[in-house]
Amino acid sequence: MTTTAVEIQRRYLTINETRSDSDQLEFSFSSETPVTRYFGDEVLDHNRDAVDLTRLNGGAAPLLLNHDPDRILGIVERAWIDERRRGMARITWATNDLAVQVRKDVEAGVMPNISVGYSVLDAEQDAGVMRVTRWQPIELSVVSIPADASIGVNRALATTTHTPMTYEPIGPAGLDPEAEYKREAEQFSIVRAAQGIASGRGLRGREAEINQELEHRNGRRTQGFFVPDNGWTTRTYVAGTATAGGNLIATDHLATNFIEALRDRLAVAELGATFLGGLVGDVSIPKRTGTATAYWFGADDSDSVTASTGTIGTVTMSPKTVGALSKFSHLMNLQSTPDIERLIRDDFVALLAEAIDTAAINGSGSSSQPTGILNTSGIGSVAGGTNGLAPTLDHLMDLKKEVAVDNADVASCGFLTNAKVEAVLSKLKDSQSQYLLSPYGTELSRSQIAGRRFEVSNNVPSNLSKGTGTNLSAIVYGNFSDLLIGLYGTLEILVDPYTDFAKGTTGIRALQSIDIAVRHPESFAAMKDAIA
Repeated sequence: MTTTAVEIQRRYLTINETRSDSDQLEFSFSSETPVTRYFGDEVLDHNRDAVDLTRLNGGAAPLLLNHDPDRILGIVERAWIDERRRGMARITWATNDLAVQVRKDVEAGVMPNISVGYSVLDAEQDAGVMRVTRWQPIELSVVSIPADASIGVNRALATTTHTPMTYEPIGPAGLDPEAEYKREAEQFSIVRAAQGIASGRGLRGREAEINQELEHRNGRRTQGFFVPDNGWTTRTYVAGTATAGGNLIATDHLATNFIEALRDRLAVAELGATFLGGLVGDVSIPKRTGTATAYWFGADDSDSVTASTGTIGTVTMSPKTVGALSKFSHLMNLQSTPDIERLIRDDFVALLAEAIDTAAINGSGSSSQPTGILNTSGIGSVAGGTNGLAPTLDHLMDLKKEVAVDNADVASCGFLTNAKVEAVLSKLKDSQSQYLLSPYGTELSRSQIAGRRFEVSNNVPSNLSKGTGTNLSAIVYGNFSDLLIGLYGTLEILVDPYTDFAKGTTGIRALQSIDIAVRHPESFAAMKDAIA
């Protein structure tokens, strides 16, 4: 099967002949040595018909330093495939100061490494190896990173000492290190990382390098692996490669990054909760707790404005870790296909979203839990009865009033309750037996009450008690943009292939540090004794 591949790659070799009596230098820049990519081994075919040398032989292809187009070391005079099936090139050194210095380092053996950037035009699967049958070298660079034929793309992901380049089939386009990291992170595979750890050989290739960069960013190592936030974006697979996704290309896993994926699953996020990503240590957010006072005064020099100051308080956040454990039968024997990736990612997002949503609504603030809205001191309160009471529209209007009297009722406010309360409210009728809330259009959770959104989530508790009343439910109203959800560090995954060894089951635990805080308690009100 012949297919069109979709990635741009690089390879690194050592320049064997470093000295020359002229201003020219010949060296090999490619071979048929297999290179480990994220989908398996890749071999570049070096038949003369397989290699398009048009760019290198066009008279304008540069020799660069570390792929930086602004650091020109020379020009490629000629490129060819030799009898040993290697890509060869002859370059002429430039005369600028940088080129003179790098030439000395190359000839001294200090910088003997050459890198070729190339685009894959066609490839085919051959006995478990991806054989590139048509490819085009784009440019050559002297590089400062170690020569290593097994490392694949961007060995220096974590460095900031140079600006790498990547190339698309239509021409070169510069990427800075951060952009290049993000591009590679989008191809991160949870399954491949888990397979590597479960097999005992550890992380390899792209997954190893991304994890190393994330360990550097997080300032600590992990016994498992970190998952990049933007690694939850659309991922691309090479057509025709079983280990790269079979014939599935550009399969969507999640719409956007990890934060957005969580947001799609949280009821509080649907109502506008504010996400704070990339937090590291304890956070103190200033807030105004009291305002200054305005005074009327005469304008005849006999009167003056009375001085007054507002008061400033803080909202503090510190990391609390939530974990989710899933088990996958025979996971390590499965190929890294889009369907398996999507299954695991969706499962992790669903588990973490469930826990975070529940904590945001009703976190106890103790036993390592964040404090949720219902347990935040100072929010408004509407009581049903001594032992609870069936909710009515009047109770909802009272909730809205509790927020409005504190000047916190804005157009983006909304109601949040569970399905039990929704059922009670949807059956309310007037004296003519007409539904107060029409059930004939959309479901109640898609309706508006008093011009405000109404959302339903079973993460809103229905096991509360008051007096002799039990299994009571909560109803929350408020400005959910004042609900802060802070995400600390990076999603961390640990793999356990041993606990259920006899069953062939692999456990995977996801850990994410978060905290939840309410910026202004006056922005919320709750009824905690609804009989439903």
